[in-house]
Amino acid sequence: MLDERAGAAPGRYPDALRRRYPRITWPAFWGTVPLALVALALLGSVAFPARQSWRIMRLLRETSDVVAPARALVEQLQTGMANERVALQSYALSGDRTLLSRYEVTAADDQRRLVLLGRLTEHFDPTAASHAHRLQAGSAGWYRANAAIIADGGSPAMFGASLQREQARYDGSVEAATDLSLELANQAEARMGQVRRLEYLSIVSNAALVLAAIIAMYGVAVLTMRERRLTTVLRRRMGEESALREAAETLGDANSVDEVTQRIAQSALEVLAGCGAFVEIIEKAVDGPPRLVVRAVAGTGVPPLGATSPLVGSNAQRAMTIDEPLLLEDLATAQYSGAVGTMVDAGGPAIVVPLGGDATPSGFLFVVRDAVRPFTPGDVIRAGVFGHLAALSYSKCRLLDESRERARVLERVIQSRSRLMRGFSHDVKNPLGAADGFAEMLALGVYGDISDEQRASITRMRRNIDTALALIDDLHELSRAETGHLAFAREPLDLAAFMREMADEYLAAAQGHGLSLTVVADDHGPIVMTDRTRVRQIVANLLSNAIKYTEHGSVTLSSSRHASDAGGVAGPDNPDVPDGGWATIQVTDSGIGIAADKQQYIFEEFSRLGTSSATGAGLGLAISELIARGLGGHIAVESEVGRGSTFTLWLPCRS
Repeated sequence: MLDERAGAAPGRYPDALRRRYPRITWPAFWGTVPLALVALALLGSVAFPARQSWRIMRLLRETSDVVAPARALVEQLQTGMANERVALQSYALSGDRTLLSRYEVTAADDQRRLVLLGRLTEHFDPTAASHAHRLQAGSAGWYRANAAIIADGGSPAMFGASLQREQARYDGSVEAATDLSLELANQAEARMGQVRRLEYLSIVSNAALVLAAIIAMYGVAVLTMRERRLTTVLRRRMGEESALREAAETLGDANSVDEVTQRIAQSALEVLAGCGAFVEIIEKAVDGPPRLVVRAVAGTGVPPLGATSPLVGSNAQRAMTIDEPLLLEDLATAQYSGAVGTMVDAGGPAIVVPLGGDATPSGFLFVVRDAVRPFTPGDVIRAGVFGHLAALSYSKCRLLDESRERARVLERVIQSRSRLMRGFSHDVKNPLGAADGFAEMLALGVYGDISDEQRASITRMRRNIDTALALIDDLHELSRAETGHLAFAREPLDLAAFMREMADEYLAAAQGHGLSLTVVADDHGPIVMTDRTRVRQIVANLLSNAIKYTEHGSVTLSSSRHASDAGGVAGPDNPDVPDGGWATIQVTDSGIGIAADKQQYIFEEFSRLGTSSATGAGLGLAISELIARGLGGHIAVESEVGRGSTFTLWLPCRS
């Protein structure tokens, strides 16, 4: 027999073993670093090269659209102004008018170039723009002066002298053109230098992004491997938890200690993936030390069922000492062999799990594997959880055994009391009946004349005898109801007509107590299929109590019909609610009432209502409740001290 303290330390094994084998966890942010690197690499590989390309294209576009055309225009202006100077000087020496025509054509082209250069000036920096303005102003002045000289029409010698006077203006324009050309060349070179630097930076940044991408890919690979590993662990743990759940269901379905013991051995194979499992139970010897007996086996590599071994010096004793699952590297250690000594091929790793009590367990589970699959700390933790489930199952079976034993004892007590009451009623009723017969003969004068006073005494004696016989009948009825020996008939009962009959029968008793008796019933009230005699017995008891415990006021008898869910009587004693609903008979009085804390006791045997001096043994309501449940209903009470009571008989409406 297992120790009664089985399962007394819930959760003991997992907590202790988790402290012994702490879990190693990753910091939470490690999972986000590779993902952040991937995101940055992707963003940088798009954004940074795009920005660099945009800056390079802008510099090249400025060079090709502004600087290069401006330099070409300046060079053309320089060449044109030199040609114009040569043409004018040649005309001053030779007087050939064709040279003036050549000058005018060249001057017209250069003036157009100046206009184009002016359009580009707005894109220049301040230095280049200053040189361009000097060039434009000087050239415009030189052209105006030349036009005035040509318009005067003087001799070539005079023309040459005029040209000599404008030499300074010409030199200023040439100097401005030279400065602008140098400035544009410098700007072009500077832009090309920026382009080269941006290209170099782009190469470096692309290399960095490639490196970041490689690092990110490595991080993703690490995350993927870790995810696969965690997925594998998760699947394994889900399988382990599923095995534990199934084991809990399997152990929970067992109804006896022997059945639980066998199921522990079978379920341990699934939970701990063992090759074999067996359960040893401690048995105390009368004339010797306690021993271990194998009570359940499963799988292979286990001792024979019923094998015995001493507890002292065994692995079971070691596990009992530490009060935790014990991990064994080799089960066949000769020093602690125990029941293993009875095995043919013993060996390999094993786990020993104490079962039952917290300090002195009365059983031990052994789970063994082959040598190539050693147990892990996680297996030890799971074994502790399984041991806890087994301890709870042992405790449940022990409680079930106790409850079944108590039920058997209670049934024997009830049957014994029923037999006693039946024998008592039979043995007592006969002498009481004989005494009543003799009293009746005395009252009739069979043994001689008697006085009126003697006749009144005989009448009181016979009344007491009748009361005793009625009490005996009630006890007999209660006994039959408790043991289920009451017979019930089924016949249609018109509640309205039935209540009027009951009211007519008890009207005199009510008036004798100074009470009014009222019937509230519909002529078309419900008709139920029930036992008329038993219903009459219940209602008669309720009316009798109402009249007995009401000093003044009224008693009302009423009936009604309710829907299927209105009775509220479905439960262990009456699980099926009838489809036809419920019919009720209510007895309401204006009597002393019943306190709320007393209402649950009034249906017990020999209980009395209130502190009234009214007579009665207190069996009526107990018998009525048993009869009502036999009819498929029950009796409910609503009461308040000083305001009266309402007793309701619920009957199923069956057609």
